[in-house]
Amino acid sequence: MIGQQPNGRDATVQTGTGGPPDRVSRAICPPALSHYYTRRALPRPIGSLDLCLLYFTALFTPGPLLQLTREGPSTLLAAVLGAVTLLLPMTLATSQLMALTPSEGALYAWTARLLGPYWGTVVGISDWLPGLLASVSALASLVTTLQSLKAGWLAEPWQRGLVIMIVLALLLLLGRQRQRTVQRIVNTFSALTLAIVILSGICSLVLLQQRAWRLPPFWRPDWTVAGSSRSPDSLVALLYLGYSAPLSMAGELRPGLAPGRPLLGSASLICSSYLLVALSALVTPNGGPALALEMALGHTAGSMALVGLLAFYLCAALVHTSAGARLLFVASLDGLLPTGLALLNRERIPWRAFVTQTVLTGVLAAVLLVALPPVPSEAAFSSVAMALLLATMTLLRLFVAFFCFYMMTLLSYQQPSLALGGRTTASWLLRSGTMVGATGSTLAMLDILAHSWTPMLSNSNWTLLVGSLLMLCMSAATLAALPATTRASRLGPRLLQWLQGEGDPDAG
Repeated sequence: MIGQQPNGRDATVQTGTGGPPDRVSRAICPPALSHYYTRRALPRPIGSLDLCLLYFTALFTPGPLLQLTREGPSTLLAAVLGAVTLLLPMTLATSQLMALTPSEGALYAWTARLLGPYWGTVVGISDWLPGLLASVSALASLVTTLQSLKAGWLAEPWQRGLVIMIVLALLLLLGRQRQRTVQRIVNTFSALTLAIVILSGICSLVLLQQRAWRLPPFWRPDWTVAGSSRSPDSLVALLYLGYSAPLSMAGELRPGLAPGRPLLGSASLICSSYLLVALSALVTPNGGPALALEMALGHTAGSMALVGLLAFYLCAALVHTSAGARLLFVASLDGLLPTGLALLNRERIPWRAFVTQTVLTGVLAAVLLVALPPVPSEAAFSSVAMALLLATMTLLRLFVAFFCFYMMTLLSYQQPSLALGGRTTASWLLRSGTMVGATGSTLAMLDILAHSWTPMLSNSNWTLLVGSLLMLCMSAATLAALPATTRASRLGPRLLQWLQGEGDPDAG
């Protein structure tokens, strides 16, 4: 039995401010057991400001933008197009799904209700894998930032391994705390990061005023870049792919919270922050916000900014790990995984699922950041492996986005008006947003497959390797979904009894 008492009423499907609730529910399957139980067993502390900063933490990744800014003005144009065709449609779809059914693992839950448990499991696995790599990417950014504090730091593999172990211990320590406590930590360091970005933008403007600024070499018309070393514009997709983390924690929203306004406000913050980061990269071609602060305010200010970014990357790893743990928790409740992962601690946190997710993150981080560099090809092989995994996970996240847009299209036809931030959204706006988002996702996937992210691989070899990894992941997801859904259907009648304290569903 999960030793928690219900703390609220059963969740009902919210279909917007207009029309009866059953207009959509007649066309889809009834909610799974996890839909009701998570709303009763988990705390619901996430408010408007919490959701805004949670979304910001999940999406804000300045590293790819710093790399793209050095490639010339065309990459910034690609970033703007990415915001229009990826960020805004995904934010709109996320806000609608969170408003319709604020339950844990909302994307997995809605896919299961619209297309059946099998496709819900496939989408859940395809959504969970990129989240796992997002945590590893945050750890990699943390290690890279630590190395930039002083030359020669973390040069040895055992040093990077020690840092990863310390960070994992911090994640486990934070993961045991109340969700309200964790959210306050995330809010604090997200606000600190916003302050660093804003202050770096102001310092960049001051530096522009104090000296006659000239275009960086890589932005001048006569600058030529070898085709093999130029970063592709498809790296822009990495800037906008953290949208599903809040969806996985939608069941912890405060009752009655309209998610549209906080999410759209967070999207505006992200776009503004990226603009300021790009400005800092132009003024300090070899650095970013921290270097801009150091040039304007001194070495101490730059070092403090780097420490603030370290704390932000730790929070980003925590958010992605928590979101992945929620997916494991929901899958366990529905019988897709061992039911032991559904146990809560006394703070009503899915502790076993969080530990499992953290251990998997640590194993993958150790392989990519510690075990690979010592091979004969050293950093070259490590960077190729990381680039291949990032591209594959990006393709998987874009694949999952298609299901978001499909669900919004279906719901826009069945429900003439849906709620967005407490206001009614016309169906034509949802349809046009999903059309733009699906088009942008398709173009991004084709660009990722066609252009290599690393000079170590030609475009043809890149397409072959990334395509093979994508097919391998999709095949694994589809094959794993078969026994999982079979097990869930077999355990279904006993899961409710277990949640009520009557026996063990895995027994017999």
